[in-house]
Amino acid sequence: MFLRRCAFITFWLVLGLYVLRHPESAAHTVHAITTGLSTMAEALSRFTSAF
Repeated sequence: MFLRRCAFITFWLVLGLYVLRHPESAAHTVHAITTGLSTMAEALSRFTSAF
């Protein structure tokens, strides 16, 4: 449990530093991730509505 907490804190710390140091790259990364997730959601909804 201790390692999980440390990993969680480290993840958010690294993510926060990335956003602070490279805001433009972070914005492009977030846009790419959300576009990919929305495309996958659309594909899943089409797949489930086909059956």
